[in-house]
Amino acid sequence: MVEENNVFRGTFEEINVDLGLDIHRRDRFDPVPELRALMAEGPMPVLGVEDAPEGRTAWLAAGYDEIRQVLSSDKFSSKLLYRGTAAGFIFPGFLTQYDPPEHTRLRRMVTGPFAIRRMRGFQPQVEKIVEATLDEIESTGGPVDFVPRFGWPIATTVTCDFVGIPRDDQVELSRALHASRAERSGKRRLAAGNKFWTYMNQVVARTRRDPGDDMFGVVVREHGDEITDAELIGVAAFVMGAGGDQVARFLAGAAWLMVEEPGQFAVLRDRPDTVPDWLDEVVRYLTSDEKTTPRVALEDVRISGCPIKAGDTVTPSFLAANRWNFPGPEDRFDITREKPAHVAFGHGIHHCLGRSLAELVFRVAIPALAHRFPTLRLAEPDREIKLGKPPFNVEALPLDW
Repeated sequence: MVEENNVFRGTFEEINVDLGLDIHRRDRFDPVPELRALMAEGPMPVLGVEDAPEGRTAWLAAGYDEIRQVLSSDKFSSKLLYRGTAAGFIFPGFLTQYDPPEHTRLRRMVTGPFAIRRMRGFQPQVEKIVEATLDEIESTGGPVDFVPRFGWPIATTVTCDFVGIPRDDQVELSRALHASRAERSGKRRLAAGNKFWTYMNQVVARTRRDPGDDMFGVVVREHGDEITDAELIGVAAFVMGAGGDQVARFLAGAAWLMVEEPGQFAVLRDRPDTVPDWLDEVVRYLTSDEKTTPRVALEDVRISGCPIKAGDTVTPSFLAANRWNFPGPEDRFDITREKPAHVAFGHGIHHCLGRSLAELVFRVAIPALAHRFPTLRLAEPDREIKLGKPPFNVEALPLDW
């Protein structure tokens, strides 16, 4: 392994960027004891690494303030070896892999479609999608698996509509994108990725000729000469991956939480004006993305008195930080809690680009579900709800009402 501009190049295992995988498993909604033990050591515990490369240290940022410091500092880089990708390589359009000034240039061009004003205009479309999904569930009758029938259809339809993918193409395109990331066979991943890329090239070409009012169209109209086709496709893939996957996982988790905490959601249903900050608490408690990719220190720096050396990695644990301020019995779900601080959407220059879109979906879908199915319950009470590997992923959620 060698260093280039203070950023490692090597194999995925050499830099140990996935050390947080096991400790970020979940005990239902809660952190596992291993993460709790690290949190007890302080806001910047050292991850247990034997034979760390070249004596480098792998840190875990577990405190709220410490994570914000790491993610807002220009002394850390997000360009990091990740699952075999050489450090310093940027997949076009994937904002989380960029550092300034490249990140600043690209993010400036793609923020327009996510403006609050545009979200207000998009809300009626989201409401129609949610209502149609709930209508379909109700007409089918219980029990229904709410992962493929509630979380996924809402998330993928909203995201594809927002990006500008015609309805007739959405299912097949979403499958190709998912397969390009999830297929075990490298050959199948490549084939799915090529299929997705070919289609998106066609969409970009069509949009450059006739830009509409969707995300593609807005970016092309406002910055068409500044952004490349590859960057535009990459941003769309990035948004679709986040919208389709992360939003779907959150919606399924929220449905499960509603079943487990019916009294809490009765407050949301019966007295919505008294809990204006309910969404922050749901987002904080679920923390559907437990951590973000590690950051590499570009120079020596101190975080909470800890000496982070150039080349050390710091993994920000959103799950730890979001539970940090609520130790012991206070770490409970309370929908009436006064606006809790959280970093579920990240912080700093890589703060979630699609937060406004995600929150719009949550604010529409969760209350609608609470009103439509006030008696929602587990279809098989004795059946354990299985979670996949992190990030938080409910594999199946059969519910009845």
